[in-house]
Amino acid sequence: MRNTAALAIGTEFETDLADVLVERLWAEADFFVRETMTWAVVRLEEATRPAVLDAAGPDRPSHVRVQALHVLSKFANPETVDAILPYITDPDESVARKARWALGRIQEPRAVPHLVALLGDRHALEERNALTDDVAAFGAAAVPALVEALGSDDHAVRRHAADALCYIGHPHAEDAAEALGAVVQDPEQQVAMAALMALGELHGDAARQEIEAAREAADPKVRGIAERLATKQRRAALRARRKAG
Repeated sequence: MRNTAALAIGTEFETDLADVLVERLWAEADFFVRETMTWAVVRLEEATRPAVLDAAGPDRPSHVRVQALHVLSKFANPETVDAILPYITDPDESVARKARWALGRIQEPRAVPHLVALLGDRHALEERNALTDDVAAFGAAAVPALVEALGSDDHAVRRHAADALCYIGHPHAEDAAEALGAVVQDPEQQVAMAALMALGELHGDAARQEIEAAREAADPKVRGIAERLATKQRRAALRARRKAG
């Protein structure tokens, strides 16, 4: 019955019931009914958005805030970005993670610097990996800020930026090849290797040249990885020529 009611509200655009629908969403225990309610709330966005934004506030329970941010990600409305940004550093990590995730789904470029500013080892591994995914979701729009982060004084930030560029890869991160090549000379081995692995995910001439140059690196481990990447790229180029011929 609840599912049918939510479906009817969304289908008929019953905006007079928007606030009731939103509040019922936070209390709904059944996953499938909650999904239908979410669909209806998103369908009635103009009427439901104020209540959803209010539900994301710090005076609400964590589970409500997380669900509200999930709905905001479904809206995918750039106008909500300013309201979401304060929550990316929320003391409640479940809320902070969902806020960062929501921004990655909305993909409004002006959110990128705020997310990139969080790079580094301040998070547990799971949160760090999730942040990498969130930044990488912006694709080419995240590359300039990540290239700037490669020059950070903090080696953990440099490594994390390289990891994000590796995740973005070809074709959107091709413009980062030169900056990544410079970081291959980083005194921190883990940073250098992260930059080299990111270069390995690029297909352009600039990336190939940087990998070739890395074969002469001072660090033997970096040289070994560069040699493997160069061999892999040569084989890929040979296969491409054979296929074309």
